[in-house]
Amino acid sequence: MPLGMQIETHKQYDKTWFKLNRKQQLQVLAALKSFIAKQPNPSLRIHKLKGSYKSQYSFSAGGDLRVHYLKIDDTRIVLMMVGTHSQLYR
Repeated sequence: MPLGMQIETHKQYDKTWFKLNRKQQLQVLAALKSFIAKQPNPSLRIHKLKGSYKSQYSFSAGGDLRVHYLKIDDTRIVLMMVGTHSQLYR
């Protein structure tokens, strides 16, 4: 991601963020830092989603933890949801 990356959060992201425990929140912050720095990190497993989330992308924040985001353009993303696979795909 370019240096001037703007990151916004959707109200659903904020809601799901506060449901995470402290360890999970730290995992998400570390993954987000790597994502923003665009460091080659295959562990993020960035991919486009399908189905009802087809306009969004996802990256791994470690273990079963995922972050969904919407790419507005090359300099702006909106974090949409965060949680475990089972929480996000009910």
